[in-house]
Amino acid sequence: MNQAQSALQATFGRAIAAYQAGRLKEAEQQCRLVVAAMPKLFDARFLMGLVQAGQGNHRPAIESFDRALAIRPQVADVLAAKAASEQALGKLAQALASYDAALIAAPASPELAYNRATVLEAMGRHDDALAGYGAALARRADFVEALNNRGVLLQASGNAEAALADYDRALVARPTHVPVLHNRARLLRDLGRADEALRTIERALAAAPGRPDLLNSRGLILLSAGRVDEALASFERGLAAAPSDLTLLTNTAKTLLRLGRAAEALAAIEKAPAARRSEPDLAALEGSALYELQRYEDAVAAIDRGLGGKREHAGLLTDRANALRECGRFEGALADYDRALAIEPGRPAAVYGRATLLLFLGRHAEGWPGFEERRITPVWRSREAGTPEWDGSPLAGRRLLLHAEQGLGDTIQFVRFAPLLAERGETVVVEVPESLKALVAGMGNLEVVARQEPPPPHDVHASLMSLPHLLGLGDHLLPGRVPYFAADPARAAAWRERLPKVPFRIGIAWQGNPNAAVDRLRSVPLAAFAPLAALPGVELVSLQKGAGIEQIDALPAGMAVTVLPEDFASGPDSFMDTAAVMANLDLVVSIDSAVSHLAGALGRPLIVALKQVPEWRWGPSAEHSPWYPSARLMRQARRGDWNELFSRIAAAVAGLKDGR
Repeated sequence: MNQAQSALQATFGRAIAAYQAGRLKEAEQQCRLVVAAMPKLFDARFLMGLVQAGQGNHRPAIESFDRALAIRPQVADVLAAKAASEQALGKLAQALASYDAALIAAPASPELAYNRATVLEAMGRHDDALAGYGAALARRADFVEALNNRGVLLQASGNAEAALADYDRALVARPTHVPVLHNRARLLRDLGRADEALRTIERALAAAPGRPDLLNSRGLILLSAGRVDEALASFERGLAAAPSDLTLLTNTAKTLLRLGRAAEALAAIEKAPAARRSEPDLAALEGSALYELQRYEDAVAAIDRGLGGKREHAGLLTDRANALRECGRFEGALADYDRALAIEPGRPAAVYGRATLLLFLGRHAEGWPGFEERRITPVWRSREAGTPEWDGSPLAGRRLLLHAEQGLGDTIQFVRFAPLLAERGETVVVEVPESLKALVAGMGNLEVVARQEPPPPHDVHASLMSLPHLLGLGDHLLPGRVPYFAADPARAAAWRERLPKVPFRIGIAWQGNPNAAVDRLRSVPLAAFAPLAALPGVELVSLQKGAGIEQIDALPAGMAVTVLPEDFASGPDSFMDTAAVMANLDLVVSIDSAVSHLAGALGRPLIVALKQVPEWRWGPSAEHSPWYPSARLMRQARRGDWNELFSRIAAAVAGLKDGR
């Protein structure tokens, strides 16, 4: 070997050493010297291609590999390296051809079979990819990456058990392989096996502590198990490691919303880059947080950013309609619901939102069919009655079970329709909460059972709230049948002796069920009733039971409220007591709660204190209710301002009292 050859060999040796050490620029410089001197040197051309590919320069790398192959054709390693660069450039057909050629040169290689399968998967040829991973596994049974990838494809195709078997095989070979553990955990979560999923993701985190994507998956698993606070903690741990991770930010915000912590959810969303907040999913989430904070105009603005001037996203349009409704922009809301349904016919949230808006606007005949989509709401309670749901067709002697579906107020409002069926000669059983059983039984011609009792044999069942639709009642709300409840005369007489002897008694209720999502918007601080207490000759009598009663102990100076004895409304038929007390009151002033529905169903004088845009049943502006003719509806003039409303209510009561 002469001196020049020796120097060239040394240069090539330095190129190899630099490549192996990861000093790719240096390796390329040394390679160029060798190639310039010996353009037909196969090893130098191959190394040059590897160095270029390592730097992400795949086009020149492919050229270098082709030059190497021109010198020495059908070398499997070169063909495989060329295929990898083609795959990186998205030239999938060429990559597949290169892997095919490599496999001809080295047919026993599991790596080549595996890499070929990854190309087929990228091409969307999933059945061929499954076969390809199988071919790799035939060459090496414990090929962990092939088992993992095949598991992912099997899972996507719905073959969960086969996917789980592949993950388990992979973990026998490599128990701490994080991608396999991660995929296995997510599959188990999807299968509803949250405890196993959690154990698996903990194994992954033990192998890769603090990894944000694993903490995100751990949070999702905890959410699926209903462990919401722990899920939030997991997402927050992930965010501590990756503060700008959009997936973690989004899941943190969603979880905070689920916990009712809308202000914190909004703060999390606002950490996302402005451009990302205009993406539909994040805009919808921001809109939801603002909606929960009663910042409805801001919610519309956030959703508008997500729409980007285009009305082409059914979900965002539905959310926008919901917010517009709270802004009092009812026609705009209806237009958005209609547009959402034009884009995605039958979208349940849009159908339900549109239906309740139509009911709110008094267009009951149009609203009842879509009102059936209330099943999508969190308050829907399905009744596992063991019989088919009634579809409204002639009963022809079949026995019908009508059951209460949501709150006490809803039951009181809709039970008025049950006697229509009894009057037609149908056999009807009505199932209601025990506290309402005696009142409903007093309607006559109905067999009534309490929810806790096993229902008698029946053929079909239906929700009370579906009756207007099933009976085809349209706009007929049966106001002429009100009152349809009656107080027990003996109880009423007994309570007459126990109530304070004052000129004007007003029964009051200020808080609904605190577990109901709407309660924070409809409930009123008891102190807001102070203007009523200040009226001469007026005695306020608490009809409140349970939540909210503690406010009696913190009344403003000069305000008094009579609290009835402990035995008031304490028995199983507690609403009979409430009805008996109401029979002795001059007026009931209540928020939108079961108390207002009961007073209305009894036909007692009633004022309902409503938020600015109340629930659908109360309508947008009228003072009189088509449901309860004895009720007067009074609304906030400004959103959230109960004090101004109760000043007006007090003025109205003063006029009513003085005019008697």
